[in-house]
Amino acid sequence: MQVKNDPKPDILRIEELVLKVKTGDIKLPKFQRPFVWKKDDILALLDSIYNSYPIGSILLWLTKEKLASERKIGDLDINERPEEYPTNYLLDGQQRLSTLCGALYWNGDNPKSMWNISFDLEREEFIYPNGEEKPHYFPLNKLLGTFDFIGQCKKFEYHQNKDKYEANAGRLLQTIKDYKIAAVSIGDMSIDEVAPIFERINSTGRRLTMVDLMRAATWSGEFDLNDTINSVRDSLSNKRFEDVSETEILRNISSCSGVGINREDIDKLRKKVPTDLIEASEKCKKAYELAVDFITTELPVCSYNYLPYSLQIAFLVDFFNVCPKPNIHQRDELKKWFWRTAIGKSFASFNSAQLSLDLSDFRDFANGLLIEPRFEKSIHFEGFAFDDFRLNKASSKTLGLLLANKKPKSLLDGTPVNIESALSVVNRHEYHHIFPKAFLRVMGTKSSLINSHSNICLLNLGNNREISDTKPSLYFSELTERLGDKLESVLQTHLIDEEAYNAALRNDYETFIRSRSAKIIEQAKLNCGI
Repeated sequence: MQVKNDPKPDILRIEELVLKVKTGDIKLPKFQRPFVWKKDDILALLDSIYNSYPIGSILLWLTKEKLASERKIGDLDINERPEEYPTNYLLDGQQRLSTLCGALYWNGDNPKSMWNISFDLEREEFIYPNGEEKPHYFPLNKLLGTFDFIGQCKKFEYHQNKDKYEANAGRLLQTIKDYKIAAVSIGDMSIDEVAPIFERINSTGRRLTMVDLMRAATWSGEFDLNDTINSVRDSLSNKRFEDVSETEILRNISSCSGVGINREDIDKLRKKVPTDLIEASEKCKKAYELAVDFITTELPVCSYNYLPYSLQIAFLVDFFNVCPKPNIHQRDELKKWFWRTAIGKSFASFNSAQLSLDLSDFRDFANGLLIEPRFEKSIHFEGFAFDDFRLNKASSKTLGLLLANKKPKSLLDGTPVNIESALSVVNRHEYHHIFPKAFLRVMGTKSSLINSHSNICLLNLGNNREISDTKPSLYFSELTERLGDKLESVLQTHLIDEEAYNAALRNDYETFIRSRSAKIIEQAKLNCGI
């Protein structure tokens, strides 16, 4: 007896397979990864087919579910079949099928296209012609059409190797047309049942994300989650927040629709009608614009890449959706909340239940039911000050923001440090070890202490290079002459007090690091409102 999900194998010639794509009988679901093959991979596949080597089967999912799908596979436009379901969605074989469709149906517009492939009839190999036109270069997009094939053969009609070229062109045509591929079809399964199958057979091991599944599950002629996410990102590009995580955008679409931001909440979107999804998306976009404006004007965050935790923006977007015009007190409390969650590593690990409770409290604050967001997690300020500095680490990003918030001035000349340059991307050239690493290694200092947050400051690139590995006692002794009566005010912008300054003059790292860590902790507590 055959069970409902029993795979059904079918053997299809390449020409039949490509035709199924062209007519829309086979579609590429939008949860598939992009086309990633390189030119060498493409040529290798075509060579395997020409030599009748096996290239593996493809896996299709035959379903009545109407999912978001790509409008092209390779360079081939896919016909819409709105009334003809069930449809075959391609689960495995995208790179191979895209190669065949792209090469055989290249439109000829761009000579540099990766689909501009010819078969060298002289050497019997697939090549990229690179603009060269030779009689024995047979373009693959001239292969399947009868008149195109005849017209191409006429180009070597009077060539001395005519017989060889005709024979090889005929063999190429028959091989491509008659090569058979096993197409295995599964059916009568929901998208949630299909997801683990896709994950298992996917050659990269890429797991389907919430966004992948919901993109497919919520698609309609009126609503496309992918377009919505891109629209939100585009609206934030002028603030350098176009890289905001698509997962966080999905969370906020869910919250703007009236539910939560956890996976089980997001799953409820599949039951929403398109008009509700569109309304939620519009609210989400407006809330993102307000949240990012707040982040970039009232906090020293110059780009999404320097946000310590992506969930911070998810919470702020939810707040601005509920309260688009917060008063001064609320804005001040939001800033304290930002520093507390960043320094306290609130979103480094979390569970769904706690996240729901925190979001509920945050909404109460937005609705004016609380005078401040609840924050019960203890903050380890000393651990923050002595943490190991590493680019892209959340706590180190937070340190960069803490230092940037002081509007630092370069130690050697007192000019303002270009904060936008330092924080718009994670830029190692704008960070400086006050006690140089090479000097501390010679002194036998432990690596963890060398890279301590308390040994890091922000400098312009030129100053950083000038100081390089110079001993602190040497370049600090020049600061009085260079900065004059501005010395103290410049040092304060780097959270360096008199004790730390004098310790640097003595190359006394132990005293310096103890004193500066105290200033960092003091500033961190001030920012947190503690």
